[in-house]
Amino acid sequence: MTRLPALALLGALLLAGCASGVADRIAERRAAFDAYPADVQARIARGQIRLGDDRDAVWMVYGEPSERLSRTDAAGQTETWVYKILGFSDDVYPTVRPVYHDYYGRRHGVYYIDDAPRYEWKEVLRVEFTQGRVTAIQQTE
Repeated sequence: MTRLPALALLGALLLAGCASGVADRIAERRAAFDAYPADVQARIARGQIRLGDDRDAVWMVYGEPSERLSRTDAAGQTETWVYKILGFSDDVYPTVRPVYHDYYGRRHGVYYIDDAPRYEWKEVLRVEFTQGRVTAIQQTE
């Protein structure tokens, strides 16, 4: 029941943190940022990437990826950056508590569902690069 307010608070904190994160990463790669045209700079500052952007632009918006994947096929080499967040797992596994008898011989312990929240890494974004440029963006809805 308290998951919804907790998730809303987490989302608000993430959104609030994203703005300063982008600004901090832009400051860290100021020379690359200043080399972009004004419209691209504005888009990066808003936290948006597009097809054709380079690795620096993606890094400024999203930061270091959780994983980097490399693929070689007939068309050439591609690099994929994968971004993940820690989120709630939807799975609930039943836990069996052992039955025991008290001093009076009454049985205690019943089957119950342990619904404590479990966490897992969830993939939210994949950005694919070919020859250093974004060629595909895949987001989890």
